[in-house]
Amino acid sequence: MKIFLFVSLLCSCVFPQSDNSYLTKGDDYYKKFDLINAAKNYESAYKQNPNNYFVLERVTKIFNDLGEDYYEMYDKDNAEQSFNKAVKYAEIFYSKFPDSAKVYTLIAMSYGNLALFKGGNEKIKLANKIRENAEKSIKLNPNDYLPYIILGIYNREIASLSWFEKTFANTFFGKVPEGSLKSAEELITKALTINPGIITAMYQLSLVYQEMENEQKEIEWLKKIIDAPVIDFRDKSAKRKAKKRLKDLLN
Repeated sequence: MKIFLFVSLLCSCVFPQSDNSYLTKGDDYYKKFDLINAAKNYESAYKQNPNNYFVLERVTKIFNDLGEDYYEMYDKDNAEQSFNKAVKYAEIFYSKFPDSAKVYTLIAMSYGNLALFKGGNEKIKLANKIRENAEKSIKLNPNDYLPYIILGIYNREIASLSWFEKTFANTFFGKVPEGSLKSAEELITKALTINPGIITAMYQLSLVYQEMENEQKEIEWLKKIIDAPVIDFRDKSAKRKAKKRLKDLLN
């Protein structure tokens, strides 16, 4: 905590006015869910001050967000390019601020997103990195909801592999990491305890209950998603998918 406060104070003191302008513009675009222009401004801020904590945090996160947005639009090429940039900035972020919990959260997120485009041995290596970094983030700061979501998704994805998929991976690529639906439920529930209004967490929890074949719980959370206010660019997509799923379950 003391380290983070020191970094915060240091960054606020050394930030040139031109960088501050780019950062502010990026934040303004981000609030409007204009991810492309937010990314342009955050990258401009990075070019002028590559050692600033807040710039590195924003530029790493925005390329994860932008990649996820492209992925939702089935634009796989731009999604992969964005995730590669996210990994690049995450690793730079780590090299400069290895004592920050946020660094490990964003590394886990970046590797998790990039894993969508990898297969076999590389995907298993990334899975281990996702788990290790998310756990490190929680250890450093147990009050941040995001690494619990990341670790919850990791557990759900591993637990949802079929027996054949696990056997195939173990045979050709090395041991598949451990993961369980129960752990996924507990981790995402913890995220919602910390921040109850996060639709992303609600939606991921509904997917856990879908995998568990717990229709009653799934319906309960799908309804909560539909009723929750939009606060993040992901929320409209989550609401749309929740409405469709709920309609299918109730018909």
